[in-house]
Amino acid sequence: MEEVDVTGEVCPRPALIVRDRLATLEPGEALLVEGDYPPAENNLKRTCRKHGYEVADADPGADAGFALRITVTDDAAAGR
Repeated sequence: MEEVDVTGEVCPRPALIVRDRLATLEPGEALLVEGDYPPAENNLKRTCRKHGYEVADADPGADAGFALRITVTDDAAAGR
């Protein structure tokens, strides 16, 4: 699973970083995103679901404020 840390980034940077990383993944692959900015968490969930990605909460570990597991679906890949 790919991982990206957007800790310290504020909107819109987390979404831009995640979008670029998701574009490199194939259907069925997942991206683990960790960060610390609550508005970014909400924005990422909303935006990814809107574009057909599966989004689930993940264990953020000790240092992160949030962690998301974003999985590329066939629909999301087709919409790129």
